[in-house]
Amino acid sequence: MYTKKKFFKILSYTIIYLSTLIFALIITTSAQSKIFKIEDIEIIEPFNANFNKEIVINKAFSAAFKELTSSIITTKDKKKIKNTKLDEIKYLVESFEIKNENFLNKKYIAKFNVNFNKKRTLNYFEKKNIFPSLKINKDFLTILIFLDNDKNQIFLYDKNPFYKNWNNSRENFFLINYILIDEDIEDIEIINKNKENIENYQFDKIIKKYDLNDYIISIIFKNKNELRVLSKFFFDENLKIINNKYSNFDLNDKNALDNLILKIKTNLEDLWKSNNLINTSLKLPINLQLNPKDTLKAVNLEKEMDKIDLIYDYYVTSISNKDLNYKIIFNGSPNKFLKIMSEKNIIIDIENEIWKVK
Repeated sequence: MYTKKKFFKILSYTIIYLSTLIFALIITTSAQSKIFKIEDIEIIEPFNANFNKEIVINKAFSAAFKELTSSIITTKDKKKIKNTKLDEIKYLVESFEIKNENFLNKKYIAKFNVNFNKKRTLNYFEKKNIFPSLKINKDFLTILIFLDNDKNQIFLYDKNPFYKNWNNSRENFFLINYILIDEDIEDIEIINKNKENIENYQFDKIIKKYDLNDYIISIIFKNKNELRVLSKFFFDENLKIINNKYSNFDLNDKNALDNLILKIKTNLEDLWKSNNLINTSLKLPINLQLNPKDTLKAVNLEKEMDKIDLIYDYYVTSISNKDLNYKIIFNGSPNKFLKIMSEKNIIIDIENEIWKVK
C-alpha cells in the first residue's frame, strides 16, 4: 500500500516527466528554419491567353533575391552573383505568400512575400566568397552643405539642391534613415563663419542640438561642371571618410541630380554594410544549458536567438529532468555572443565549461 509521502513523490516525478516530454515535443514541432524575409514584391504581368502563373512566381523570386542581396551585400560583391540562375534562387527559397491578387485592365497584379532559407543563403554567399552584412536599420543625423566655388557661396538650406532633393531618391532595401537638420538661422551663421575651413570643421555646435550620436556630413564642392563630394560618416565612435568626384555634371538636370544623390547614398550604404559584416567562415560552437522546468525562459531564449543574424544555427542536443542542452553555432567571438545576449537581458554564467542561462 502506498504511503502519502510515496504517492506525492511518484506524482512529482510524473509531472516532471510529462512536462519534460511536452516541452521536448514543443521544441521539436515548433522549431523552424531561420529566414530572410522579403515583403511586398509587386509583380505586374499581362493577363492574356499566354498568362502563366509559374512565370509570375519565378519573377517574384528573382525580384525578391535582388532586393535581399541589395540590402545585405555591398555593391562590389553584387557583381559576383549577377549571373545567379533561377534554379539557384529557387533552391534558396523556403516559402512564399501571394497577397492582394487583382485582375485589372487585362493585367495581373499581385504582391509577394518571399522567405529565403538563411542557412542555405549564407552558404551560397560563402561559396561565392561574399561576406553579407547584418540587416541593421539606423537613424543618422544628416548635414548637407553645398559650396559653390564659382560664386564663392555656401548653402545649407535655401538654394542647396541636395538638401531640397535628398529624400527624392529612396530604395526599399536602404538601411540608413537620414534625419536632415532643421532650418536654423544660427546654423547658417556657423557655417558661413567657418566657410574657409569647412572640410576640417567639427560641427559640434550643430550636432549637439540633436538627440543622435551618429551622423553623416556631406559637403558638395562645385567647380564649374565638376562636383566633389566629401562625406564624413561617424558611427560607433569611429569616423570614416568618403571622397568622390563627378565630371560634366549639370545641376539643372533633375534626373542627373537624383541619380547623383542615389550614388552618394549607395556609397554610404556600402560603408554601413562593411561595418556590419557576418564572417560566415567563423563558426564558433557554444554549449548552452538551462533548467527545463523554466519553460518560459527556454521559449524566450529561442525567440531571441531567432532574431540574431550572427547565430548560424542552434539545436537541442539533449534533454532530461535536470538539464536542457543547446548547441549554438555562432559567426563571431565568444565576447560578441555574450554582449548580444546581455543586451537582450539573457544573463549567462560562464564559470564552467558548459555555459548556463541564469
